[in-house]
Amino acid sequence: MERRKPSRGKPLFVDEETDQLIHPFNSSFKKKQEDWEAQGIYYRYGKWTYEEEEKLLENWNLYLEKYESALKNPLDLLDRRRNKDLITLMELTDFFKVISRSLNRPTYSCYMKLRRDVHSITLKNGYFSEVELKKLKKLSRKYGKKYMYIADKMGRDRQSVLDKLHRHFQTVKKGIWSLEEEEDLIKAVREVTGLQDLDEIKQLEIPWRTVAELVPTRNEQQCRSHFLFFKRSRLHNINENASNFKKWQKEESQRLIDILSNGDYSFETDIDWNEVNQSFVDVSPSAIYTQRQFYKLKSDIPDFHRKSFSDLLEEISSSHKH
Repeated sequence: MERRKPSRGKPLFVDEETDQLIHPFNSSFKKKQEDWEAQGIYYRYGKWTYEEEEKLLENWNLYLEKYESALKNPLDLLDRRRNKDLITLMELTDFFKVISRSLNRPTYSCYMKLRRDVHSITLKNGYFSEVELKKLKKLSRKYGKKYMYIADKMGRDRQSVLDKLHRHFQTVKKGIWSLEEEEDLIKAVREVTGLQDLDEIKQLEIPWRTVAELVPTRNEQQCRSHFLFFKRSRLHNINENASNFKKWQKEESQRLIDILSNGDYSFETDIDWNEVNQSFVDVSPSAIYTQRQFYKLKSDIPDFHRKSFSDLLEEISSSHKH
């Protein structure tokens, strides 16, 4: 899998002219990243900023204000059901164009982000209780592949029901991973991401279902969980071997704040931690270690995830001096 280029330096929002060019096209057709870049248009990829999330929800609310009367249930727009009437309505009302307005993101990326954010509020997510598992098995036997109907009965997102059915009925091993399984997992992750350095691989960039197909004894959830555990173990070992480094002190934290404040970083997603880590080679064993130091600083700020990057740095700097 080809790695997306970082979003550093790419604007969060586009002007009206660019907006009119990219979003109507991508709401109907697929165009490769290279095709847009040939025209001088560079999308952002990866983690969304708070400002982008706010804009996306603003677009969603604007759409609902205008067209909610034509919808039986607005959440139907966020489900992948093959409803011809709904698809026609979405085309006539420029659904994809409206929700993507001004955002410098692929239209499909805007749709999937909106889908995740809205469903995280309106539908149940995550852990299935034993009662839910029994209900899911009963519904799947009764209704077969009518996944949307089953999801409605469960009060859950269709995709989460599909994923649970896929995992639940797959015969896999449980318990401790063998060395062979772990080697298969690392090999599979490297193969599907195209990256050899595990520290560069981000969780959200990994297609776990594809990975699980290459690790026949485990399902995708097991692969995801164990890879995260593996990376944490590696980081713990790095920290254990950090005796050759000086201890990270308050002075290093202040230096980190100064570098980020004076650097060419408009948003946190623009930060190149490998580049920043070059200034801390005497106290940091890795870029991840330096990034964790910043996370510790910002986690002390109330509602840090709801603040712009510049405001966040200002509050961190102020609190760190006291």
